[in-house]
Amino acid sequence: MHTDEYDHLREIANTGRVPGSQDLLEALEKACLTPGRKLRESESALLGDILRQLIRDVEMPVRRALADQLSGRDDAPQDLIVLLANDVIDVAFPLLAKSPMLRDQDLIDVVSRHAREHALAVTKRETISPAVGDALVETGDTDVVVSLLKNDGATLSGEAMDGLIAQSQSTEAFQAPLLGRKDLNLDMAMRMADWVGESLRGYIAERFQINDPSFDRAVSDAVLEAIDGDIFEANKDKLTLDIEGEQPGPRLLHALTHDNLTLFKQTFEELCGIPSSWAEDSLYCSGEALAIASKAIGLECETYARIVCHLHSVDIFDDFLTSEYGVRMTQYFDSMAQENAGNILEGWRRAAG
Repeated sequence: MHTDEYDHLREIANTGRVPGSQDLLEALEKACLTPGRKLRESESALLGDILRQLIRDVEMPVRRALADQLSGRDDAPQDLIVLLANDVIDVAFPLLAKSPMLRDQDLIDVVSRHAREHALAVTKRETISPAVGDALVETGDTDVVVSLLKNDGATLSGEAMDGLIAQSQSTEAFQAPLLGRKDLNLDMAMRMADWVGESLRGYIAERFQINDPSFDRAVSDAVLEAIDGDIFEANKDKLTLDIEGEQPGPRLLHALTHDNLTLFKQTFEELCGIPSSWAEDSLYCSGEALAIASKAIGLECETYARIVCHLHSVDIFDDFLTSEYGVRMTQYFDSMAQENAGNILEGWRRAAG
């Protein structure tokens, strides 16, 4: 920073006599904001000292121009960037949208303190961490969430994704952006297939290369009603657990561990009483559906988990159990009553037949 230019800015700050907007901007640019010029640490500190004294007295167009100048720099005074990021949205926007100086906690604080316009600006950043994503989701603002979902650089936590998928049943605006996300897996898409429109169901089928992107509509209705306990008589005959004198769990696992997927599928389909074509389209492609069928035929949670682990080609079982997906699937299995699972499976058998 040149001494004369620095002295000029210091004089402005000390006297409180702020020049016209254009003169002040020219003074700032000459002193330290020349594009491509890297500020030394001492220069950044001096700039911060001066601007903190000036910032309350300068007009908004000057603050906006200053924010524009600083938004792409990684050598600006940290506290000045935070101060401007909490200014009115016309000033704050360029910094919220792209400043590398704003840390996750700075962004979270802005989202919690300000109106939706500030949150919308944050959704435009090139990358967004799960912590910031959670804060944006927690605003509950539809436009903010949709903008976040459309950002390919945003990483969302599993909890946030699960919550938004559930909300998409009543908030149609979430559906298309959710289905377009790279981190949406098949199980998530299958859950949404029950309530999205025909065009989005077709998109699911195309994206995941499956014949039917959801359970048959009648089957889906049967599942929901069975979970509520409103259909199917409670005294249905239980499926037998024996095939040729053997318990099904060890036999199923034996087939998988010996790479005999055909035997596994034949055995599992025989236990469930459903045809192979239906199982391929609607059972093996969903962890939740597999959990329901496994619970219905009396498998233990560990057996179910080992089956899913093998089907997902995970080499170490403990790694699968502690993974986010493994925890979610085992909790889903444990939370389900066998009677309800049996009722759902009976509905599937009727629909498939």
